[in-house]
Amino acid sequence: MESTLHEHLKVQSLYWLKDKMVDLCANEVKLFFRRKQVKADAVGINIKRKESRIIEVKVSRADFLRDSVLHEPYGYHALADYAYLMTPVGLLQLEEVPKGYGLLEMDEYDNITVKRNPTRNPNPILTFDTLIKRTGRAATNAVLFQELSKETKDLTKGTFSNGAKVHLINATCPACKKRKQYLVRSNQSEVTCKARACKQMIPLNKARVHFITAYNKTFFKQLTALMDEEID
Repeated sequence: MESTLHEHLKVQSLYWLKDKMVDLCANEVKLFFRRKQVKADAVGINIKRKESRIIEVKVSRADFLRDSVLHEPYGYHALADYAYLMTPVGLLQLEEVPKGYGLLEMDEYDNITVKRNPTRNPNPILTFDTLIKRTGRAATNAVLFQELSKETKDLTKGTFSNGAKVHLINATCPACKKRKQYLVRSNQSEVTCKARACKQMIPLNKARVHFITAYNKTFFKQLTALMDEEID
């Protein structure tokens, strides 16, 4: 599982690249070369300069030492024009940084310092078009994931989902295209659109539906008990 520190540095690396690269940046970019898959923590693209940069985040010495990709002929530095390692302050000595790589250090206040500039790779093994496509795909997936997460975030974390009879869903009406939340039974096949000017039936087996959470009898018993206490 990704640590909080690694995730944080990965996001900060994206901000740093955005300042440098301007055009296109993304985290978690999947790159392929001769059936070898490499997942770059961050990639930045400058279309005008036809330039690509990769940042690989390391938050522990163990992570750094076990990453053989750094030294492979299909490693990060071989794939793009420039490649960096990004670490917390003091994790690596300059002499430990693999040949060609730059070193970025981030302090506790998220200030990023270039400790060593990378050497430009004159012949990246991936074409510039390929890097644009892969980075664009990762950026698009990130946006869609964020939007889906907003729609489907379960604040109950599935507490009442076991044996649930009722579901809270998001559904898009095919008539008015309004997206609303609905409480529906497990076997319910359609629901009436909530939009005032619509009121058309939404077929749940055809409409774009996302399940948010579910409620079982335990939930209703606890809710009823709380409501009864409030009345008393």
